[in-house]
Amino acid sequence: MAQTARSPFAGKPATWQVADVNGNPAFRIEPRILTPLRAQMVNFLSGVAAVGLFIYGLGSLAGMANPDSGSLMAALTIPAVGAVAVHGMLKSLFRKRVRIMMTLERFSVRGLFGWKHYDRLLPHRFAVLPHDWQQLERDQDEYRMQEAQLRKQPMKKSRLYANSFHISFDYLGQRNDLMTVFGQKETVAIAMRLKACDDVLDALVRRGQGTPLSPQDEWGDQPGAIPAEYV
Repeated sequence: MAQTARSPFAGKPATWQVADVNGNPAFRIEPRILTPLRAQMVNFLSGVAAVGLFIYGLGSLAGMANPDSGSLMAALTIPAVGAVAVHGMLKSLFRKRVRIMMTLERFSVRGLFGWKHYDRLLPHRFAVLPHDWQQLERDQDEYRMQEAQLRKQPMKKSRLYANSFHISFDYLGQRNDLMTVFGQKETVAIAMRLKACDDVLDALVRRGQGTPLSPQDEWGDQPGAIPAEYV
């Protein structure tokens, strides 16, 4: 029995094949991202939770009449495991969903004040750019490192903006930031998915509108108009 090939649009970021108001192929892409500020909040709250769990573990240990080595190990291990679990939960909770719609003729992204639309048939590209504050963070780190060396104290470099990137829709050479993402691997994955969807739609435009992506010519089970919220 032949196995079904894995869709190139499976996995993250979440991507759906839909249809526009004319029944032509379109893509809905919804990345869930951590911005630098949200990542900073996750790290802060995770640190608070780790300290709280450690204090709770020591309190539980102090309340035992005759703690043995197993109790001591549990008092140290459980807070550590719990802190990791809390960090993962907070990362999921603090993620921001970005909503993107891509049709044969238009590229749209949902912003704070509604949808922004661009003509997809005009020259454009998706670019990954270093965060605008990356150099400022580097300069501040160098200054603090010099001070720490004078005091002969260790210092850990900041990696918040060094590990953050802008994904831009360059429209006729003009930069239009779509989102700011913490994490290089995740940033590249989102940019590559957007480019892949864009390339598919470009190929369909060259071959004529309505050309199917798959031999089945189905485009999923949701033919019809794009919901009004995308218009």
